[in-house]
Amino acid sequence: LGDRAPDGGQLRPHVVWFGEPVPLMTDAEEIVKTADIFVVIGTSLNVYPAANLVYLCPPKARKFIIDPSHVPTSKNENLIHMRGKATEKVPDLVKMLLEQDSNN
Repeated sequence: LGDRAPDGGQLRPHVVWFGEPVPLMTDAEEIVKTADIFVVIGTSLNVYPAANLVYLCPPKARKFIIDPSHVPTSKNENLIHMRGKATEKVPDLVKMLLEQDSNN
């Protein structure tokens, strides 16, 4: 607190604090409903409303969660938890998706 922008407004990080509304959440919900592939990085799917997005995907959408923590995947078909750090698992996911795409 106390750091100010040139216009005098309070500076803050570009994050959503607990209890704040998620910007553009309604838009995100509509976009997710048409996803073929859905990737979430850095969440254990315990914080709503954002955690609900994975459940709004079409049933046949391929869904990936990259997070070092345990993530409950049994409630959702086609949900693959790639347990680990994003710096390690994102390149693995990209490679896997590119290989699958070249085989189709």
